[in-house]
Amino acid sequence: MADDFIETLSLSSVSDPEDEPEFVAEHRLVIPLDEEEAEDEGKAGFEVKPPPMVQLDASLVDESETCSICFEAWTTSGAHRICCLRCGHLFGKSCILRWLATQGRVGKCPQCNARAHAKDVRVLFCKKIKAVDTTDRDRALCDLDSERKLRRKLELELSEFKFKYQVASDDAIRLRDELSSLRAVLSAVQTPRKRPGAFASVSASDPEGTPDPKCQKMLTGSYEIIKSMLLSPTGRCRVVAACEYINLLCVSQPSSNPLFKGFGFRKVHTGELRPLKYIHLHSQPIRDLALHPEHEDGIVASASMDKSLKLTSLLVDQVVQAYQCPAPVWSCCWASPSPNYIFAGSVNGSVLLFDIRVTSGPVETIYIEGNSSPVTSLQYLTPDMNSPVCQSGGLLVGQLTQVSFLEEMRAEPTTLPGSQDVNDAEPGTSTTPPGSDSADRKTYRAHPLPLEGSLISLSCVSSSRLLLASYRPSQRIPRVRHLLAELVGIRPLAGQAYTYECNELTSLFGGTQMRMLSRARLFQHEQSQSMYFFT
Repeated sequence: MADDFIETLSLSSVSDPEDEPEFVAEHRLVIPLDEEEAEDEGKAGFEVKPPPMVQLDASLVDESETCSICFEAWTTSGAHRICCLRCGHLFGKSCILRWLATQGRVGKCPQCNARAHAKDVRVLFCKKIKAVDTTDRDRALCDLDSERKLRRKLELELSEFKFKYQVASDDAIRLRDELSSLRAVLSAVQTPRKRPGAFASVSASDPEGTPDPKCQKMLTGSYEIIKSMLLSPTGRCRVVAACEYINLLCVSQPSSNPLFKGFGFRKVHTGELRPLKYIHLHSQPIRDLALHPEHEDGIVASASMDKSLKLTSLLVDQVVQAYQCPAPVWSCCWASPSPNYIFAGSVNGSVLLFDIRVTSGPVETIYIEGNSSPVTSLQYLTPDMNSPVCQSGGLLVGQLTQVSFLEEMRAEPTTLPGSQDVNDAEPGTSTTPPGSDSADRKTYRAHPLPLEGSLISLSCVSSSRLLLASYRPSQRIPRVRHLLAELVGIRPLAGQAYTYECNELTSLFGGTQMRMLSRARLFQHEQSQSMYFFT
């Protein structure tokens, strides 16, 4: 029994789709039948013989210009005008309608066997249609898009690796600087000094430099963070002062109250490690805080950019004295051991001396000849007649471009008329307000020290005459530098005055950038008499 049934249909183009078709040509279509239909035909006794198929030359048929049913050129008008199904295949209208009519209720596309109905036929309005094969081009565009995405991904990875490389390079430079600094400290520790108060290596009880087991035990160890506290959510905490006898820290910070804008300091309890009361003081940032190193009265001095110097009692949390200055104040320090005198360094390079018993203003104004840069740091040295290097007392004045030592001498200061402005005074002179007590007044003579650079901070230990000067990177020295030096007074000849100079002991170097101005601090260990500094 045959598996397929061959049906012969005669089709022709007609001018009117309603007229009866005129059969002028025969085309054979092979229509597959179901197995049940084929069995029924076999039972009926019909013998199916396939007629000879019409062989068409494929070279004579252009799929883009002929109907795939009748293989004749479609037209732009009439019954055989070009149309398409929902699947997109093109046919002549009369051919596809006849084809769908022979399919029954559910028709199929002659090309792809997709479901089709007569209502799915859509007439195309075009003069001439010819499709261009863009398969290769579309494939090339797809490959190009893939390559672009891959290249973009590789560029992002390259940028990420470059950033990681830069971070690693910065870390390597920082670690290299730290290693050189540690090597310098190690060399300073291992080098014995034959003078008491040597830098972080020799005990004062053993001037020959023999290691003391007790000192070595105290020197070994490390510092660890016990607790951290948030004092100001906006930051801008500039300076800190410690009051040991009442276990307090004074930390400058801006006011957190939007109704009372300004600056003050917050008290922090060092024993319980908790913040206490905030005290509002100035309208501009505070540049320096100073507590008397010996007199335990709880008075802290605050120097501010609002041209004021205020004295605040930590016992009652109130301002007990306020002074107005002719220029913004950058630094301050007490003249220890006297509890009455305090120095203030201003932005115009002058140093103001205040007597807290005089409330009208400064009792003396000191100028550094030839230098009017801001005074960033002040350190007072008490007279020490037992010191082998420098017996005179005075004031270390650290300016942005120079460090000077103001030698303190007992003499009567020159009293100028009260109407003269301190800004108009000549360098080296002083002004005294009318009515002030000048019985114990001292005069000061400036001695520039051979320390050059952009100074950040200045710290000293009065008993050993050692000073630590910290400098930011410059063109000559492109790294942060901490210079440890010793102030030495040279005995004069007959009829000559003392001269002073600095002996550089060691230099420690940091990184090439200083993003935040920090103050280094030099201090002496109470038991081992060794010198340490922190930055």
